Amino acid sequence: MGCATYELYLERLNQRTPMSAERLLRRLGICGSLKGFRYAVYMLERVVAEPDQLLLITKGLYPETARHFQVTPETVERALRTMIRVCWERMDHDYLEYVAGRRLEHAPTNSEFLDMLAAFLRDQQCDGL
Repeated sequence: MGCATYELYLERLNQRTPMSAERLLRRLGICGSLKGFRYAVYMLERVVAEPDQLLLITKGLYPETARHFQVTPETVERALRTMIRVCWERMDHDYLEYVAGRRLEHAPTNSEFLDMLAAFLRDQQCDGL
């Protein structure tokens, strides 16, 4: 399969397949071997289902995620921050800006990152209905 044919195949696949949290993170260039990857997938799934989870991220979402993975809330927060930094430093920001729906001048905070990715995933789900 030639490169152009493969890209067309991926584009068609993307149109039919709903975006998952894991798939979105991977499209952003985030490797599944990063410690924060699984935490981020879990948190994104929670925030997509319940957007209010972001209102008390340090009092609710981090501790819940920490209990789920049997780590501390500080570990969750730090791993997510590190994952965002790695994402910001390693890639061009075109797709991240597409997901955000705006130009980004600096790396997003943890709550900004989760919010914009969750909003993107919710929009994708609505488009698929």
